[in-house]
Amino acid sequence: MILTIALTQFVFISLGILAVNVLLKAGGFASNVSDSFPPFSVWMATQSLWLFVLPLAWVAFASLCQYFAKGLLSDMSARSTGVLLAVAIFAAYFSAAFLLF
Repeated sequence: MILTIALTQFVFISLGILAVNVLLKAGGFASNVSDSFPPFSVWMATQSLWLFVLPLAWVAFASLCQYFAKGLLSDMSARSTGVLLAVAIFAAYFSAAFLLF
């Protein structure tokens, strides 16, 4: 289950970067005219490679949860935080792409 959720997060980030970059380029984005585009969308297109750390950090957290398997560090909390993180990634890229319309 950990691998599936981590791959989903990775795919959402990859496709989000691709979609936002394509929409920006289709709108005529260049570094000298970046002020005419929404700052969140520009940031998500140019600086979002750092977001690939999120699935890696979540896998480390989920591995700890599997190792300890007590209280707050249970398998259920790892799954729920992973799904919430995937939804947050999707929502961030969806809003960045929606701002470009």
